[in-house]
Amino acid sequence: MMSSINPHFTLNYSQPEDYRFSHDSVFLARRVFEDIRRQQVKTYQNALDLCSGCGIIGLDLLFHLASNNFDLPLTMDFLDVQEVYRPHFEQNMATLKAQIPAEVQIPDGQFITANYNTLKSQNSFKEKYDLILCNPPYFDPKNGVLSSSEFKNRCRFFLDSDFQNLIQSIESSLKPQGVAYVLIRSQKDHAVDLATDFSKLGSTLSLERQEPIRGTDLYCLTKKSQ
Repeated sequence: MMSSINPHFTLNYSQPEDYRFSHDSVFLARRVFEDIRRQQVKTYQNALDLCSGCGIIGLDLLFHLASNNFDLPLTMDFLDVQEVYRPHFEQNMATLKAQIPAEVQIPDGQFITANYNTLKSQNSFKEKYDLILCNPPYFDPKNGVLSSSEFKNRCRFFLDSDFQNLIQSIESSLKPQGVAYVLIRSQKDHAVDLATDFSKLGSTLSLERQEPIRGTDLYCLTKKSQ
């Protein structure tokens, strides 16, 4: 089990005062980097930080790759439903560029303000990505106490969509043999087991449980070849 203290300090990230990211995000980025190093993956072509917030996971992964002389993806997109994150993302991207060697080419990409359903409703995203990183909202609004802040609620709860649509969006936008790393918190005290729910979807994705990150389940979803 990994420590709750991040042993791989990266960047001082800009983020909204009302909601601070958890260490889950930086641990996920490091875990994906370590998988890339262990599996000797040459490079991913197109990557996506899904439910990105201010870009912590994707930018942290780019930092680890660049700092260890690994190839970076050709493109890296960031998608989140809340526009409030955009200025923080832009500041964090500028910080990243200032911290890595000048000769390292940061991948092209964009910050997309949209619900993740967009990934399955627009043809431009169909089978676009071979790597997706995702730390989504964990909770069903029926099983928790909502805050007076709509912003905080969207960070914590599936308000704009649901788990089924999240998986379907990943499935639609992932290339054959592409891989997605998704943090999923099962809520067995509410009789909710998202891994079991996944098995009922009839998805073309294969599901493999990884070592948890700070008590949160991590799953690797792989797109089967057609």
